[in-house]
Amino acid sequence: MFAKFKNVKNLDMIFNSISEMVFLISINDEGVFQYQAANQKAINNLQFPKDFVGKSINEVMSPLSAKVITDKYHQAVNTKKVVIYEGIIEFPLKENQDETRKGWVESRITPVFDDNGECEHIISVTREITEQKERERELNRIKEQFELIFNHVADPVFTFDGDGDYLTVNPSFTKMFGWTKEEIQNNSYISILPSKNDFPGIMERLKRGEVIENHSSIRQAKNGDSIHILSSYTPVMVGDKLSGGIAVYKDITNVNHLREKLRESEDKYRIIVESSNDLISITDMQGKITYASPSHLGILGLKPDFFMGKSFLSFVHQDDMSTVENWINRMIETGEPNEIEYRRLNKNGEIIWVHSQGGPVLNSTNNVEEIVIVSRNTSDRIERETELRTRALYDELTGLPNRTLFNDSLALAMTDTNRTGKVTAVLLLDCDNFKQVNDSFGHDVGDKVIKEFASRIQKNVRSVDTVSRMGGDEFQVVLPGLDQSEVAVDISQKIIDTMKHPILVGSESLSITVSIGIAYYLKRGKSKEALIKEADKALYSSKNNGKSTFTEYTDNLRSPLKQSFLQKIFKL
Repeated sequence: MFAKFKNVKNLDMIFNSISEMVFLISINDEGVFQYQAANQKAINNLQFPKDFVGKSINEVMSPLSAKVITDKYHQAVNTKKVVIYEGIIEFPLKENQDETRKGWVESRITPVFDDNGECEHIISVTREITEQKERERELNRIKEQFELIFNHVADPVFTFDGDGDYLTVNPSFTKMFGWTKEEIQNNSYISILPSKNDFPGIMERLKRGEVIENHSSIRQAKNGDSIHILSSYTPVMVGDKLSGGIAVYKDITNVNHLREKLRESEDKYRIIVESSNDLISITDMQGKITYASPSHLGILGLKPDFFMGKSFLSFVHQDDMSTVENWINRMIETGEPNEIEYRRLNKNGEIIWVHSQGGPVLNSTNNVEEIVIVSRNTSDRIERETELRTRALYDELTGLPNRTLFNDSLALAMTDTNRTGKVTAVLLLDCDNFKQVNDSFGHDVGDKVIKEFASRIQKNVRSVDTVSRMGGDEFQVVLPGLDQSEVAVDISQKIIDTMKHPILVGSESLSITVSIGIAYYLKRGKSKEALIKEADKALYSSKNNGKSTFTEYTDNLRSPLKQSFLQKIFKL
């Protein structure tokens, strides 16, 4: 593939180890871009056919993707410059290549010219940046929300640096004190502090990392009026050093005016809460629900009124009740917010995974008065994570453990033998003449035969035994804790006998048999690899002795010539 790059060793290995998608493109006499090579990352992500080499981009990619890519290739060739771009292309779905998903990519296109200035090749290095784009979009959304709140909240809000100097003020600040953001930023001498003020003491507390709440003081407006305020200060610390902070003021000069502002703020928060897709609940000190947001109806199928006065734990999965109860008690004891992930039940008793953030609400004596709990439905994420874990450890066709779990089970069984002296047996099984079934009836029938083959093995072993599939028609069984080796022989004979019954697939009645190799682990000193090699030799002997039989390993058995189970299990 890379014969012309003779001075580069192991280029194929390097090429396929690159984490980005890499393409080598040629241009034919008609000016059509054709694939010459692609690394494994590109082949896997874009589900390239095996014969993609020599095909045009339009033949391999979807129309949308092909247009995006070829336009940029033309740009690189015409300008004779490297082109870097971001764009959207379509990715085939692994489970169904006829369906696609759209994703963002970032590509660097490098044209390669010959001595005559003609473009010989194009090298394209591409990486998918869909998640990055989504994060950027989410960050922009959060920033917009913050700016929206900052600019429209009814209370004066301003930010300051580590020396207490203004950085920015919101419109409500200008409305209360008369100073605009531009005036504040352009004149460092502007201050709302009266001649005698408490701000130096506030700064000292902020430098220690303290959050100051409900601090009553007097500030001075641009026109000289004194304003009684209730203020809160939150420090922003970098390590143990104050880098700045944010302050929120409330005018308490006129109590009636304050009440009106509070009502307006409460209305805004109520709108936010009632429009939220999260489950928002408030509980009292006894865990009784005093408020449930409207989102409970959409997510749990029950109206908010149904939850009023009931225990929060009543709607938690019984296996998680103790954990959630401890979580609530911890917040009550510490007065600190906390979070947890657990299972809830909807109207139909179905399980919903939620991630909850709890925040204690303190009264004037700093004791917890109630707890606000905001819960987000995480069922989809939990299901995806569970599916990924299952795929990593179990065979997709039969649902049996795969190589990883087989090795783990064998290691545990051998450790148990070292400790107790009981026998561990390994069975290697091969479905005799399975290739003929595939060739004669097709892979769909072959898959059904394999599933039935696996089922019959499972029905004839003990509950403590591990049946796993290596792939194709090859299976393994770990038999731990045997009092005597004859147990393995009996199980093997049962499996052989049950396989003699025909397998019905639709209108077809298929006869199959099984060959089995048995090896025993009796004491410390033998490795997993050696044990598997012995069972493999025994299986090879069963195959040579007419199949549909089992063989126990002895030292005089011949070694198999084909790739052994040992090589497959340990990827040798």
